[in-house]
Amino acid sequence: MKTIVPLANGVEEMEAVIIIDTLRRAGWDVTSVAVEGNTTIKCSRGVVLIADTLWERIAPADFDLLVLPGGIKGVETLTTHAGLAETIRIFLASDRTVAAICAAPLVLQAAGVLTDRSVTCHPSVSKDITITTSKSNVVIDGNLITSQGAGTTMEFALTLIQELESETKAKQVADAMVFSS
Repeated sequence: MKTIVPLANGVEEMEAVIIIDTLRRAGWDVTSVAVEGNTTIKCSRGVVLIADTLWERIAPADFDLLVLPGGIKGVETLTTHAGLAETIRIFLASDRTVAAICAAPLVLQAAGVLTDRSVTCHPSVSKDITITTSKSNVVIDGNLITSQGAGTTMEFALTLIQELESETKAKQVADAMVFSS
């Protein structure tokens, strides 16, 4: 499963790292992609990450899955990235999966793809989402999967594995990390 994880300064570090790490443990090809012209990313709590590459060096059409981590400052940047918005629309229209956690459903809203969708998000941004949001940890609506925040990231990542590969693979990854849901 070829996966893009866009990163911007202010990203929630737990979400970015747990998503990338867990999906790689499943054997997926995960590419972290900086959207601000520099692969060094300063996260919401000062942790520094180095993205694999820059947005302008990838061909989004070559990927199967797009996962958006949260962190309000990073999300603010992602909501203004025209290439990302177009990629979200193309992915959803072509039955490829888009996933978003925490404040990242705001990026989906900015891309104009939340009409007639069910989502969840961090409680602090639910008032900014123009549709009704769920209080569930993870919400699956066809090829759109959303989650609430840092504390639900492991469940979110494992749900992606379960939905896009298999329940068996998700259980193997969870068991190897001694994670029980």
